Amino acid sequence: MPRSRFFGGNSAAGPLLPEGLRDPLPNCRRRPGRAAPGTCLLRWLPIVLTPRSPEVGGDVSLAPQNLPQDVLVCSWYRSATTHESSRILTYYPPPAPDQIPGPAHTGRETAGPGCTLHIAGLTLSDTGNYTVLIQSRTGTNPAVCPPPAPGSESSTGLWGRSPVQRGLPWGLGWIQPLPPVTLSLFPEMLPRPTVTPDQTQVLENGTFTLTCNSSPSADTVLWLRDGASLAPSERLGLSPENRTLMVPNVTRGDAGTYQCEVGNPVSSVRSEPSTVMVAYGPDSARIDLPGPIALTLRSPLNLTCVSDSVPAPSYRWVLNGTDTNETRIILTFNPTTWAQQGTYKCRAHNPITNRTAWGSVAVWVTGRG
Repeated sequence: MPRSRFFGGNSAAGPLLPEGLRDPLPNCRRRPGRAAPGTCLLRWLPIVLTPRSPEVGGDVSLAPQNLPQDVLVCSWYRSATTHESSRILTYYPPPAPDQIPGPAHTGRETAGPGCTLHIAGLTLSDTGNYTVLIQSRTGTNPAVCPPPAPGSESSTGLWGRSPVQRGLPWGLGWIQPLPPVTLSLFPEMLPRPTVTPDQTQVLENGTFTLTCNSSPSADTVLWLRDGASLAPSERLGLSPENRTLMVPNVTRGDAGTYQCEVGNPVSSVRSEPSTVMVAYGPDSARIDLPGPIALTLRSPLNLTCVSDSVPAPSYRWVLNGTDTNETRIILTFNPTTWAQQGTYKCRAHNPITNRTAWGSVAVWVTGRG
């Protein structure tokens, strides 16, 4: 729908018009020392933020207060000035509401009744000054306004409305840039981050990677193992923002619980632990009792297979090369015949590393119990 164009400003000679436009009211000029009552006695109007302390990730509304009833159009600028490059949007209120985005529009800004500007999904880049330019119709009778005081940067003045758009008659109006309001964003209270994956199994000498998933407004990301901060080293690989931790050439000492801690000026919070298990071994196996073992018949004996392995290995017991079908870590027996003497071996096998180790001991039956 076509929109009215507004133009004008202050000068000693009368309204200033954009280049190429004709003065619609050539006889309307300033009369020194006089002003049309109720039309040009302008006042500064405050802008109220809701909420008063907006946070990153939240929303905010900027509402001009005590607006005149006959607002025709308002424009919002992300700046302390009304330069076109900083215009966010132009809003036309009812009865035919409309919104025209400007060069500084990000897609998160909308306007509503009362020329209120709404900004959703606040980011730190939204911090700064905001200015609203209000244009209001004064009526159909000509009016004059005094010029601004010498040195004043006020752009209050007379403005004309094009008769060829909307079919509206000529009317004079005024334009008033409200003093800019500064939007200061407060960092959000950070939610608890998460570390993925939450459980990792890696082979010794392998590589694992952990990712800290957190709010974009986190300023710092630290990594901890078993509650202690990880000191930087040549072996640890960190992404530019520390959100990804890569550990190559994994050693057994790298096993433990990992957390990331994120922070900003108002909060600091740690993730739940992520467990890293380093699979290794067995490098060797042995039986806990040294041999040879002298045993009398019907004397009970416990043999324990000892190995260093993660995860815990599976076990098999062999007597003189024959499988005993015992698969527990401890072999318990009570020899009743001479056939139960000989060389006992335990086999420890790690299914993750696919490594196997053997331990053995000689057991001799020396007499009757």
